[in-house]
Amino acid sequence: MRGSRMTAERRSSFYLFLTPWIVGFLLFQLLPIGWGFWTSLTNRMAFSTNLKFIGLANYLKLIKDAEILLSFQTTFLYALLHTCLAIIMGLIGALLLEREVPGRGVFRTILYFPYLIPVIAVGWIFRIFLDRDTGFFNVVLLKLHLIPSAVAWLADFPLGSIVSLAIWQSGWSLIIFLGGLSTIPTELYEVSTIDGANYFRRFRHIALPLLSPFIFFQFVSSMIYAMQTFIQSFILNPRPLRGEMLFVSPPPRETFFVMARGFFEVTGKNRFAYGLSLLWMLFVVVLLITIIFIRLGGFVVYTEVEEKR
Repeated sequence: MRGSRMTAERRSSFYLFLTPWIVGFLLFQLLPIGWGFWTSLTNRMAFSTNLKFIGLANYLKLIKDAEILLSFQTTFLYALLHTCLAIIMGLIGALLLEREVPGRGVFRTILYFPYLIPVIAVGWIFRIFLDRDTGFFNVVLLKLHLIPSAVAWLADFPLGSIVSLAIWQSGWSLIIFLGGLSTIPTELYEVSTIDGANYFRRFRHIALPLLSPFIFFQFVSSMIYAMQTFIQSFILNPRPLRGEMLFVSPPPRETFFVMARGFFEVTGKNRFAYGLSLLWMLFVVVLLITIIFIRLGGFVVYTEVEEKR
């Protein structure tokens, strides 16, 4: 009897502490999500009064819009380049810092610290860094006589400028790879060394297969994150930016990603229903990509667990 009463008290406490989260989720997440989906099925404009239900008309219009399809292509290309670059940089850094070198902990902190900087601050740093006239990158290249004149990186290479942000965000990948490398038994390296395997063979046949779950996790997570890139498109806009003008000027077509285009459709063109339909289509695309990657994960991820027959 006493045990059942304690169980009931624990259950009541559980629901009591969980209630604020449930209320917050319903009011500030589920309700806006439901309203957004309903709005995407209407012809709602910013100040429209003649609201009509039009079903999937906005979605059919999106599929036929060449600019929207281009945004999806550039978004996927950016996500792929961003993900691969971050993983490669993180893996290289982890392999270097895995060794016993003086000040290894300090280097780990320094390389991970940029990941903690807010994305808006990083965007402005790169905007200043890549500026055509006063940017540090052009100054160094001109001093070394590697380029004949200053290059407008933001205007001439908009996609590459944003992809370069992945270098700063590779600290997250670095930490995950360091954890993954620590799980590899040293006996495997010792046995392979006795057998005459060099460093590259040990990496190819031991480290890389055992790190495949960590690589796959980062690849899927980073792709989901990069497909929703938003603020970088506006901050690294080659047009001059001033305070309130930040979100007024649309980015170039090469970096007008889906999230940015959806935001611009809603706030810039006041097409609420059309912009929300675009964001819901992005959600479906990201969901499908995630499902496909997870399905393919069994073919590329090494595991020692045998399948049950």
